[in-house]
Amino acid sequence: MADLLNTAKRFFGTDRFVETCGIEIVECREGFAKCQVTIADKHLNGINAIQGGVLFTIADFSAAVAAFTLGRVALSINADISFFRNCNSGLLTAEATVISATNNLCTCSVDVVCNDVKLANVKVGLFRTKQEIPIE
Repeated sequence: MADLLNTAKRFFGTDRFVETCGIEIVECREGFAKCQVTIADKHLNGINAIQGGVLFTIADFSAAVAAFTLGRVALSINADISFFRNCNSGLLTAEATVISATNNLCTCSVDVVCNDVKLANVKVGLFRTKQEIPIE
C-alpha cells in the first residue's frame, strides 16, 4: 500500500498546477485516492469563499489518482459537479472512489469535504490510456 502511494506521489509530482494549488496525495489504494489542501488566502474568491475551481481541481486530480491505482494512465473526458456548501478555512479533502472500470473507461465519484461538511460531489469520467504504470 505504501508502495502505491509513493509511486503515485512520484508520478504526479510533475503536475505543476496541482503543486501551485498546494494539493497533496495523502492516501491511495486500488480504486481509491484521498487528496488534501489547507485552504489559504490564494484559494478564496472575491466574496471570501473558496473558489469553485479549487473544489473542481482537487476532485479532478483525486479521480485521476484513483484511476491511476488501476495500473494505467487515465485522462478526464467529462465531469459533473454539484456544489452544496462553501467554506473559507480549514482542511479541504477529496476522496475519489472508482465506481466503474472497463478496459477503456473509468468512472469515479468524488466527495469534497471541509471541516467535516460535504461541499461538493463530482462524477468524473476518464479514458484509460494504454500507458501502463509500473507499481513498485
